[in-house]
Amino acid sequence: MNLTADTDGFYMEAHPKLRPVDTTTGGVFLAGAAEGPKDIKDSVTQASAAASRANILMSRGQVKVPAITAKIDPDKCSACGLCARVCPYHAIEGGKEQGFFRVIEAACQGCGACVPECRFEAIDQTHFTEEQIVGQIDTALAHDPHSKILAFACNWCSYAGADFAGVSRIQYPHNVRIIRTMCSARVSPRWIEKAFLQGAGAVLVSGCHPADCHYNNANQNTARRVEKFWKRMEKLGLNRDRLRLAWVSAAEGAQFARVIQEMEQGLQSLSGKEIQRAAEKIRKSLDKKSEGT
Repeated sequence: MNLTADTDGFYMEAHPKLRPVDTTTGGVFLAGAAEGPKDIKDSVTQASAAASRANILMSRGQVKVPAITAKIDPDKCSACGLCARVCPYHAIEGGKEQGFFRVIEAACQGCGACVPECRFEAIDQTHFTEEQIVGQIDTALAHDPHSKILAFACNWCSYAGADFAGVSRIQYPHNVRIIRTMCSARVSPRWIEKAFLQGAGAVLVSGCHPADCHYNNANQNTARRVEKFWKRMEKLGLNRDRLRLAWVSAAEGAQFARVIQEMEQGLQSLSGKEIQRAAEKIRKSLDKKSEGT
């Protein structure tokens, strides 16, 4: 059922305050000791809440599909199956026999983890399309990009953490430009490449803590892709500190501010020439890759 469990093996709720009996898998609810040790009174109370939540779904007669589901273009799909392997909800089906894969919209929760995995750009995510995000990157880095910190923040934790920092009036550098994604697993290495090619001083990829991902274990893909990009930067002789991965929850506004402050300190030691040379090295590596392809 694709449920998330904590370190003690108990199932985790979608949100402790807003959705205490829901799980990250739609239509599956928690009650009693499945979530943690409880006495009879609390178990009965939670069971009533779970039954009420299930009744809301049953009484509607229809299931609403999220508007942010992924879409696969069958004309571009090579049926490699990489997207299906990273989907935390098993919402992608197909194979070599059909010649392409497709998204089961009723099962897709809109994390977007499958989109960066596709090497043929056959997948996109509604309302968080490649064109929309690239447009935000272009706008954020249109003026004085060398002094900018471009931050990709997941909707459920990191973006909320940045908002909490603002509401709490916690001071942090003003040169950060935040781009919201539903999950940090939606962040594509191509976006990081583009940011550095356009001269961004630093890039932050931020998401929920590994055990608290809103989309089960989707942010494991985030860590894998960032680590791979770090190795690539080291191979090209680039300063890997310019790319930062940070886990920030919705309540950690101070942590978000601290990460931006640390990145700003590192940015001050960079020269414009160093940033330009790094962009040239990435551009040359992409040219070699395209020639090899």
